[in-house]
Amino acid sequence: MQKEVRKMRSNLEVGLIKNKNRSLILAIENSKGINQVVFPNNFKLLPNVTEIFELELAFYEFKTLTKDNLIKRSAYFQSIDGQETIHFQLCKETCEALWKNRSRATASYFRNGLFSTGYATHGLFPYRGKFHPQLIKSLLNLIGIREGETVLDPMCGSGTLNVEASLMNIKSIGVDKNPFGCFMSKVKLDSLKIDVNKLEEETTKNNSTTKSFLRNKKIQKNLLGLDDEKSKIRRLFLLAYLDAMGYARRTQRSIDILFPIVLERYLEQVKHFLRISKKINLKIGESKIEFGDARNLTFIKDSSIDGIITSPPYSFAIDYAENDRPQLEYLGYDVNKLKEEMIGLHGKGLKEKLNLYFQDMNKVLQEMARVLKVGKYTVIIIGSNDIQTKGIRLENKIKEMAPLHNLKLVREIKKPIKGLRNTMQDEFILIFKKVR
Repeated sequence: MQKEVRKMRSNLEVGLIKNKNRSLILAIENSKGINQVVFPNNFKLLPNVTEIFELELAFYEFKTLTKDNLIKRSAYFQSIDGQETIHFQLCKETCEALWKNRSRATASYFRNGLFSTGYATHGLFPYRGKFHPQLIKSLLNLIGIREGETVLDPMCGSGTLNVEASLMNIKSIGVDKNPFGCFMSKVKLDSLKIDVNKLEEETTKNNSTTKSFLRNKKIQKNLLGLDDEKSKIRRLFLLAYLDAMGYARRTQRSIDILFPIVLERYLEQVKHFLRISKKINLKIGESKIEFGDARNLTFIKDSSIDGIITSPPYSFAIDYAENDRPQLEYLGYDVNKLKEEMIGLHGKGLKEKLNLYFQDMNKVLQEMARVLKVGKYTVIIIGSNDIQTKGIRLENKIKEMAPLHNLKLVREIKKPIKGLRNTMQDEFILIFKKVR
């Protein structure tokens, strides 16, 4: 009897599972995609919008921007009423030189990130820990920065915010303690508006002239402070050389072989962007990069900034100075001295390093609050390398300190992190409003 009962129960369970699976299949067949559920049929998302945080940001864009501005400014939509967005037009023809003759992993990264990274001049120089440009565009929309207003990144790294703001005709200021970061940012920004005819002219000159210039330290020192068109083009050449230097270090191949390859890629990327920019009539905003310290922004007036978006060092998760050592030394900087001055890198031992880090970040928050207009927003993107910090959460400390400077947390968005999975799983987009 018990045997028969068990058999009946088993048959019933199998039947229920079959019916359940059948119901699930029918539900899948008859359901709409998330795009159709959340957005009207005439609003088409970009094909790479798959993460929850991306859908959340796309929803905010949908709710806050007019149709015209969605076409002009949105980061996550492909088309509105059949009309392609500027972002889609800018990215869909991303220059193939970006991944040509590169490793399979690198080529895959840029192809998969067609709409999130690599477009315009973002693809110049592979900088660790940088923003995804698409995310920054969306955040500029979320905090309501309009054309002609000024946004600040006081720890600008490779200048991603500044490039993205320029593409949206927004004024920007970038500040960084790493002189190579400042140099890189300046090259990327200058290249958005470079004279394509003069660029062609310089590139057709004798190759030996270029090599001679790159090896002349005196010329390079003078070059950093000049703003004529020829100097801007030569700085682009120099960044390609410094990129090839890092490439040679990683692959143990000759820089003389790698430099022409990297330079050709840079030139193709810039010329390609300039053609697309002209085709879609893109207006480029003004930008300024300053070698300075986020803890002491003396050159920026009180209550003069319309918005701030920044990503501070995640304590000592990445040693940016060491990472850039070959380039910094080539440009004549003392790397060890820089380390003593950079946030997250100075101090001895875990306890001292963390204490100094939070002291520094408190000063940064104070300065950001000082320069920001009342009622405007500052966005801090930060992850916690709690394996290294022994469980101390960086984002929680930032949330504790911010109210001391009249910065009220109004939104927190969790974002999975892909580049440092061995150190941290997620980073947090913290949006604060200056309340007085």
